[in-house]
Amino acid sequence: MWFKKRKDKKEQSAEKEVVKEEKTSAQDKEEKLAKKTVAKKKNEEKAVKMNEVAEKEEDAKEAKSKKAIYRVVYSKENNSWQIKKDGAKRVIDSKPTKEEALIRVKELSESQDLNFIVHKKDGKFQKKANIR
Repeated sequence: MWFKKRKDKKEQSAEKEVVKEEKTSAQDKEEKLAKKTVAKKKNEEKAVKMNEVAEKEEDAKEAKSKKAIYRVVYSKENNSWQIKKDGAKRVIDSKPTKEEALIRVKELSESQDLNFIVHKKDGKFQKKANIR
């Protein structure tokens, strides 16, 4: 009987070692998973930051390319040539002749560093002037 007790103790200690090994391997797995999730989160954060930077650069490019444009258009109601800015509701200036309106729009476009478009009396496109 005394030998059975020894065997039981040996078996118990062997079982304890197996349980310890299982615990350490489970802990190792958990640590590896935690490291992987941390690495994934860091990669996702980097990707988000890079996307934000790219979006800001695109917005800046769009803002540069989408500058307002002056338009010289004939108004039948007032029988005058009007200078308007794209997207604006109000008329900037109106002149009785097209030549006067062109002189004024050139002054405005040079001072504001903007382009302008000239329309014919019937509203069709005539020319586009780039100021640089």
